[in-house]
Amino acid sequence: MKNTVAKPLLMLAVFATLSSCADMPPVEPETAYADVTPKSKPVRMPPTNRKLGSSEGIALDDFFALQQSGEALIYDVRVPYFYAIDRIPGAINWPYTHYDAQVQKRDIEIQKALKEGKPVVLYCFNLGCPEARNVAKKLARRDYNVRVLTMGIDSWRDAGLPMEAAKAVE
Repeated sequence: MKNTVAKPLLMLAVFATLSSCADMPPVEPETAYADVTPKSKPVRMPPTNRKLGSSEGIALDDFFALQQSGEALIYDVRVPYFYAIDRIPGAINWPYTHYDAQVQKRDIEIQKALKEGKPVVLYCFNLGCPEARNVAKKLARRDYNVRVLTMGIDSWRDAGLPMEAAKAVE
């Protein structure tokens, strides 16, 4: 019985609200912002004709072949703590947190590797880890063609492939 009374009352309230809005005068767009003046002109970016590099994924089996041949420059973009625990053999630690501080040094390594025909591969934890993809995008903007181990070091570990661990302190 409550629903039969509540529906007409709700309809009446909605109708009253809508009819009161109809009595309001319309706001003219020109007068609404007439007193607002821009503080500065918009910045125009010059067109860029720079060619950009690319970043693409690499499957575990293809990456394993590259790693075993020694014909790849491999970067582990995880923070140094995790790099010290375990890593893919031959990987160089370039933490995403230190990207800006190390980019000049790494530029030389990357240019040398690409000149020798070695692909550059980055990895982090797994597919849900964005750090390797983020660093790859930054490198692509610097006109490098790089690859990202799609499923990360977790897939390497799960496949039982060789790992390099931290050396014990004597």
